[in-house]
Amino acid sequence: MGSSEVGAACIAEGGSATVGEAGLVLHLAPTCTQAEREAHIVLGERIVEAIERGRPVDLVGVIVQGDVLFDRLVPKAVSRPLTASEPSSQSATARSLEERLVRGGLKIRDSVLKGAVRHRSVSSALRFEGPVDFQGARFKEGVDLSWSVFQKEVELSGAVFEKEAHFVQGQFVGPLACRETRFGPSTRFHRSTFQSSVDCTGALFDGTAEFLEVTGEQPVEFERSRFGSGMGFSGSRFKSRLSFRDAIFSRETFFTFTVFEGDTMFTGAQFLGSADFSNAEFKRQDDLARARFDHPPLLAQAMRQESPQPEGFLRTKNGQYVLTFGLLVTAALLVAYAIRLK
Repeated sequence: MGSSEVGAACIAEGGSATVGEAGLVLHLAPTCTQAEREAHIVLGERIVEAIERGRPVDLVGVIVQGDVLFDRLVPKAVSRPLTASEPSSQSATARSLEERLVRGGLKIRDSVLKGAVRHRSVSSALRFEGPVDFQGARFKEGVDLSWSVFQKEVELSGAVFEKEAHFVQGQFVGPLACRETRFGPSTRFHRSTFQSSVDCTGALFDGTAEFLEVTGEQPVEFERSRFGSGMGFSGSRFKSRLSFRDAIFSRETFFTFTVFEGDTMFTGAQFLGSADFSNAEFKRQDDLARARFDHPPLLAQAMRQESPQPEGFLRTKNGQYVLTFGLLVTAALLVAYAIRLK
């Protein structure tokens, strides 16, 4: 069935799955039937074509058929080396000389992507100069955007990753939002840097979640998040507030050699498996005592700030007066009792 046979009311904006001067633009209304969406399928290669031409991609409510392979982009020589905070690898020399560019914004919202989304080159970085918006998208295959630099905001809230979601050695210059996001069997942000805020409130990590050796410059939120399998933040540094309020850790959790420079909150968190904080450093007072541990947490050689002792009533002046008066009354009663016995 061709697109001309489908009701025009289904198309909210755009009208063609081809790349025009305005880029690749197609918005399908929420009322579209499955048949109508299938009649407007967007090919993954069309998305890459738009990016190659420097055009924005703006898709809402569509079905994307086929892989979106950023490795197809021709790497460009850069006039400046990547900074020390940007992704690095064993091929640092090559990475500092070229990168693949996504100049326009990339929005694929409330859509189903049936193919893989990947950038696996270790010889160049992938730089997103505009915002990346995958809000509400469902990824049926793996997503691997490792070695990427995100200069603007990245929106993943409400997205579903049925397979792996890898952002190894990524640099997030703008904020990252992953509220109520569902991650699949493998989530990796190994050695990533977050220069702006991270909000993963209510996120679900079905499989292993790896945030090893990451750096958080601004507040990081994992409130009410659930970690279904092993989770690791070992070797990471958080320079601002970090919150795991009411989070649930179902399996083993590792915070070994992690540095917490800002306020760190675990109030209401539940650790159903082992929790290892060995060699961690808390530069401000923590609230681990307000979390629930099914197994005693491991705190070998952890550096923690001592909790200030609350000033009880008996330590105040009024408390001292009451104590003294009580002792005098007790003494008087004892004397009266002794006299009565005589």
